[in-house]
Amino acid sequence: MENDSISSTSSESKLPLIVGVLGFALGAAGLVLGIKAKGAAQLASDEAALAKTQVSELGAQLASKANADAVASLQADLAATKEQTAKNEAELQAAIVALQKVAAAPKASASGKSAAPAGPGEYVVAKGDNLGSIAKKNGISLKAIQDLNPGVNPNRLQIGQKLKVK
Repeated sequence: MENDSISSTSSESKLPLIVGVLGFALGAAGLVLGIKAKGAAQLASDEAALAKTQVSELGAQLASKANADAVASLQADLAATKEQTAKNEAELQAAIVALQKVAAAPKASASGKSAAPAGPGEYVVAKGDNLGSIAKKNGISLKAIQDLNPGVNPNRLQIGQKLKVK
């Protein structure tokens, strides 16, 4: 019995030592990785500063080599392009307003007259209609409406188009 208590006591005393060594090893590994990351960040920062300096130097070299006449010519071209763009934008805006007025006007049929209301056994297609919804509104099956209108493409229904429903 004494041997049991001695071995358990010695196991218990080794556990904190093992945990401590493991913690120390993990801490050291974290420290090494942190130092490597700091070095890589410093290197990247130095390279970025060097690239920025080189870009500034190249810009200065290009500015000193640019021909003043060429720069003036480019500025004149840019001003003319801006002026033409402003004119085009005004024309486009006027065209949009005209199209909006046309779109807001009452719809007319191809003959220039307003679409006639549906007669008996007819249905006039409205915005958002499809063959299924039209069939449901008129209490008939989709197959029946397709049979009554064999030349109608269900994917190309037009607002104002008349369909047979009886």
